Amino acid sequence: MEEPSSDLLTRTASERFGISYLFPYQRLVITNILRRAGHFGEEEQAEAPPHQVVLLPTGAGKSLCFMLPACILEGLTIVVFPLLGLMADQLRRVEEAGMTGAVLKGGMSRQEKEELWQRAEAGELDMLLTGPEMLILPDVRKRLEGIRVSHMVLDEAHTVPEWGESFRPACLEMGRILPKLGVEQITAFTATASPLILGKIKSILFSGLSFNLVMANPDRVNIHYEVRPVLSRMGTLTELIPRIERPAIIFCSTRRQTEQTALYLRQRLRDEEIRYYHAGLAKELRTELEKWFFDSDKGILAATCAYGLGMDKSGIRTVIHYSLPSSVEAYLQESGRAGRDRQPCRAILLYHPEDREREKNNPSAELRDRYEKLLAFADDSSTCRRESLLAILDAEPEDCDSCDVCRNEVITEDPLMPLLQEILHRYSRKFTAPLLTQFLLGRHSREIRQDFYHRCREFGILKEKDPDDVKEMIRGMEALKIIKKTKSGIILPAGGRIRKQAASRNSRTGVREAAEGLSVSR
Repeated sequence: MEEPSSDLLTRTASERFGISYLFPYQRLVITNILRRAGHFGEEEQAEAPPHQVVLLPTGAGKSLCFMLPACILEGLTIVVFPLLGLMADQLRRVEEAGMTGAVLKGGMSRQEKEELWQRAEAGELDMLLTGPEMLILPDVRKRLEGIRVSHMVLDEAHTVPEWGESFRPACLEMGRILPKLGVEQITAFTATASPLILGKIKSILFSGLSFNLVMANPDRVNIHYEVRPVLSRMGTLTELIPRIERPAIIFCSTRRQTEQTALYLRQRLRDEEIRYYHAGLAKELRTELEKWFFDSDKGILAATCAYGLGMDKSGIRTVIHYSLPSSVEAYLQESGRAGRDRQPCRAILLYHPEDREREKNNPSAELRDRYEKLLAFADDSSTCRRESLLAILDAEPEDCDSCDVCRNEVITEDPLMPLLQEILHRYSRKFTAPLLTQFLLGRHSREIRQDFYHRCREFGILKEKDPDDVKEMIRGMEALKIIKKTKSGIILPAGGRIRKQAASRNSRTGVREAAEGLSVSR
């Protein structure tokens, strides 16, 4: 007679993974997998759901839901990951649990592949880790025909429609291939999926198949969410980084952005614990960076979304978004890298005026709509951040005391905005963008001296700032339509009133205090 499932699961979790307690949803998912595999008898097998879609928040222990059954089941568990970095991280955890695993990936020699298949055919592997592009290859499918696959796992399943419809067509092919593999059961895992993405996961992966949906509230109550409108991203980061808790991730939208962010911050702050990570780096360097960041308690990693999915670093204290990601799902997924240890942490979204226009020319109406929902979230300074985020996923938050809105700490504009508006109104029709930059930085150029601007009390008010940051501020004000340029390049105020508190600053001291202190207030 089989051991009662509760005792079996608790004992296996303790012995293999050092975990003394399973969450109810973990127990449900694992039990369903074992039932369907026939572990508890034919009657249980017949009643168990054939497949599952599992939505659990980041840090809720999704990996355990397929790793623990792999310790018990006869046959091979195949786990499909979207990124090579995830496979390396998962293989480490497989081996730490005393299981045997292997990675099937591109670039392997014929001999390496043959050795892998011989081990799988001999029943020596518990888990095979691979990617969509490998799974759909005819020779891979042919080798799998002779191997009993007890469980097929698709991790980070939200990437199937999101990436498959743009740059990873193999993701979409999996829906056609999976039924042909003859696997006993399929489980798709993800942390965040709106009704739209969930519907696509169903239609692509489970078209015509029945499945069980297990969904927990995606709310992460330990994360403090805050949105910071900024005129200069790098300037704000330079002032913010010395004040945040580490380790930290700065998510960037492009590879170039990760490199520039890390290199600028290293130079400005003279901090060697700031590095960058993206999929374009050599495999050896990515592995080295993953290990460095995993072991570091002071590191800051500027990264694209290539780092994060499934990476099991539990103690990240701060996640900063340098620019807006593509959707609410992406934001929740990436901000969820923070606080996987369930300890208090922060998710800070930098919101630059240029973010508003980024996707307006995207030919996909669906992608524009998803991005615009995130814009609406960033613009809304009166609704609880958690409530705004979760409403898009058809979920509700628990009572919130961990966002800038609920704590009355909202920043509605860059604190330097009133200063700049005051200067532009006072010296209307005086400056071009280059001349305004020189004026704010206190540069004694020929143009500045010939018109005696160096004698003005606001001259050099931003002299401590980096020139690139000041130029970005001016671009930001133009994007907000606070200023406009004439055909001759002269900057003009675009209308509107100056706030009284800005207009009433009559002393150089008051203006300088705002310039030096407000931009990092919390």
